[in-house]
Amino acid sequence: MGPATSGFALAAAITVLFNTVLAIVKDSSKPLNTFMASLTGHQWTTHGLVDLALFVGLGFLFTKTRAGANIEPERLIRYLIASVALSGLGLAAWYTFF
Repeated sequence: MGPATSGFALAAAITVLFNTVLAIVKDSSKPLNTFMASLTGHQWTTHGLVDLALFVGLGFLFTKTRAGANIEPERLIRYLIASVALSGLGLAAWYTFF
């Protein structure tokens, strides 16, 4: 994998986990939810923009520093799959039980 591919794959894995944490924190904090809604008109719009900014920022940072290039491609793919699975389970549990 090239530096950009590996950098953005690593950024995706981190952003997926961040997205889950932000969703849970935002839904459990009325002031944060209200603040995020005030920024763009809806809290989910702000949430998506924050996720996008994090993904792009980390992707370019990891590409420039070649941080992802030091990780074997198979391991990087496993990180990405694990982060999506963990986040999916976390969100399912949050919205089911809380």
